[in-house]
Amino acid sequence: MALKKRRKPEMPEEASAGQGGKTATLDAKKPRADIHAQLNDRLTSKISKSGQGARLEMLALAKIDPDPDNQRTWYINHGTITILSQAFQEVWGDGAKSAMLPEAIFNKSLEQVQRYAASLNTELPPSVDVQDTIQGIWDFAVHLKTEPLLQPFAVSLAPGGKYRVVFGNRRFMASYIAHGDTHEIECLRYKAEPTYPAAKRFVENNQREDLPLQAKVEDFKRAVAEVRRGASGRVSNVEVANKLGVGRNLVQKLEKISGSSDVNLLMGTGQIRTVEFAYKMAVLEGTDAPLFKAACKLIAEKGEPSGDFTTFKNALVAQLPKKPVKKAAGRPAKIKFPAVSEPRVIQKLFAPAVLQQPAWQGVDWEDTGKGNMERIEQLIKKTLETLIKDMAN
Repeated sequence: MALKKRRKPEMPEEASAGQGGKTATLDAKKPRADIHAQLNDRLTSKISKSGQGARLEMLALAKIDPDPDNQRTWYINHGTITILSQAFQEVWGDGAKSAMLPEAIFNKSLEQVQRYAASLNTELPPSVDVQDTIQGIWDFAVHLKTEPLLQPFAVSLAPGGKYRVVFGNRRFMASYIAHGDTHEIECLRYKAEPTYPAAKRFVENNQREDLPLQAKVEDFKRAVAEVRRGASGRVSNVEVANKLGVGRNLVQKLEKISGSSDVNLLMGTGQIRTVEFAYKMAVLEGTDAPLFKAACKLIAEKGEPSGDFTTFKNALVAQLPKKPVKKAAGRPAKIKFPAVSEPRVIQKLFAPAVLQQPAWQGVDWEDTGKGNMERIEQLIKKTLETLIKDMAN
């Protein structure tokens, strides 16, 4: 399998939580275990105030399944997690502080991911995103081998007797890889299906800067559909924004993006990677369809361009062939004459043979009144129609 260059491992999401110690509400001088307990107490207190039944509980990782609806990690199933976990236990030694992901295990994991996606008949995100996600979860597992999980992931009881992750899917996967399936870990267990799980998932994932755009949009669509299903009437963008903890401007942009199938296709292949560019492409689709199609073709070949979107659009306009000016075929449907107030001017336009016809003999060429002018206009029309018929025969 051909692999792209793997990027330098990023700092795991939990690692940043313990650095700096500048958060006003946490005492940086406390041991990490005390901070861990403090965070968990606050979390359970917040959940209880919201009216949802949930409590912290120790559960074996073997009793928990990953979240199959998580757009960021849906393609990493138990098969991939098991491959990574078994390899992790082999490469992690006594006193170790780091462990590199073996290339063979990395490739084996990618093959498992591809098989799983094929079994669902679903296309994978761009390969670089899949590779970065696998590497990132491995690095997170390395971190969790020596440091506690500062914020527990949440689970609820699923059909079949096992628990399923509600949010915190990467935390569950990294914990499983680091400690194995027999390890017990403190989870936030919902006693019943939590309200608005898709909205919670969006809030959780939207905080991540490395979240692929397609996953963000898919999470958004599911969250909005969930919010609207739970409402008694129409839900405004302001209400959606408040529910998801984002600005109304972002809601408007994501709604516009989600409505364009071509933009979503380019996001799925990794050719469009930013919200702002995707939004402007979706707007262009509604204002200039030919230019939009040309833009899609160029982006599919070269990817999202850097720089200003207006500059990109203007350069594309300059490359497009100019539209030929359409020539009118045949005679005009109607001949428009300039306004003439003197009948004698009209008299000079016609040949004597026409003026000698009986219909023209009764014309008063001195009368400039409205009635006389209208009669002359009608006479001109009939005369022209007769001449056209005669020429056709």
